[in-house]
Amino acid sequence: MSSALDILLRGAGESAAAARLRESGLPTPRLEEWKFTNLRPLEKFLAEGGAAGNAPAVPAPLSEGAVQIIVRNGRLENVFGDVNGFSVNRSTSGAAPRENSAVADMVAALAQGALTLRIERGAVLEKPVELVFLSDGADGPAHHASVAIEAGENSEALLIERHMGDGGYLNANAVTVTLGQNARLRHIKVQDESPDGFHLADISAELGRDASYHRFILTLGARLARDEVHAICAGEGAELRLHGAYAGAVEQHMDHTTHIDHAVPHTSSHEVYKGVLDDRARGVFQGGILVRKDAQKTDGHQLNKALLLSPKAEIDSKPALQIYADDVKCSHGATAGEIETDQLFYLRARGVPEDEARALLVQAFLDEVFDGIREDDLRAALIGRLHAKLGMGDAANG
Repeated sequence: MSSALDILLRGAGESAAAARLRESGLPTPRLEEWKFTNLRPLEKFLAEGGAAGNAPAVPAPLSEGAVQIIVRNGRLENVFGDVNGFSVNRSTSGAAPRENSAVADMVAALAQGALTLRIERGAVLEKPVELVFLSDGADGPAHHASVAIEAGENSEALLIERHMGDGGYLNANAVTVTLGQNARLRHIKVQDESPDGFHLADISAELGRDASYHRFILTLGARLARDEVHAICAGEGAELRLHGAYAGAVEQHMDHTTHIDHAVPHTSSHEVYKGVLDDRARGVFQGGILVRKDAQKTDGHQLNKALLLSPKAEIDSKPALQIYADDVKCSHGATAGEIETDQLFYLRARGVPEDEARALLVQAFLDEVFDGIREDDLRAALIGRLHAKLGMGDAANG
């Protein structure tokens, strides 16, 4: 067993999750699901110890009036505001970890308690809820958080999840999402970790009959990040949307892995991820759609598009379909390329300077993936933060 894993599991106790992790170790590229993401940089970091940074201040909400739940270095710090039909509860143990997930086992073994965010049956939340994770490496090299999100029958809510930090650390979190019949949840995640940080996330979602789960992720930060989503459409009429935008530079590694299980008839999923990679950044997209034998009338769409701004940038894309029903509409695709010279020439011919023309084309490539965000202020804040990362805007606007 590696010294890095020894350090990670120090004080983990004798739970089943810790035993599994000790036996299997951290994932390696020899595992098909981790073929494109090597955790050796994380192992080296853990073996050497973390690098404490400055404690990040609580940020202003991305959406005005949002209820803020602050988690610092894996521990609940404060809750600002309240809204009818919503509650936050802390417990000593989280939900059982998803099978065959080293990240979920890591969180189950090491998280100091768990949070449950509950939206009551029939509640339509008047305010967004913003869950903010702040990390600084001051309490050890690794922080772990277990979160359960429960949306009751006929409920509706907007949840914003933010990850920010300073210094060197590992932020690992496991999130379970359960949607009752006709529940509607929009879940927006902003991963804006420290450039020296590591981010590992395991998300499990179960959609009941006629439920709707729309998840959007904006990935900007961390030295190495992996966001893994496992979603099951367990009730007829369930609708799932997974959208994302990512921007990598220097030597960042950004992995988005998704698994969608259409378990019953008459369900739909729509998945679009778009990213821009510069310098030596590397992106990974692994998208799997499973349509089970009796899941007739399934409608599934999957697309990943990457724009490479440097000859040394890299994208690994592996979309996959497993279809065991015969009355379905399913498609998948992946594209990667540079800025089109014809488009660049068109703008240059009309007097637009080359740097500005490139910036306009990059913005046009990415901005459309934000169209599904209804709130003007929230959409503008996210786009502004993306432009700032790309050197095309003002960070204060994001």
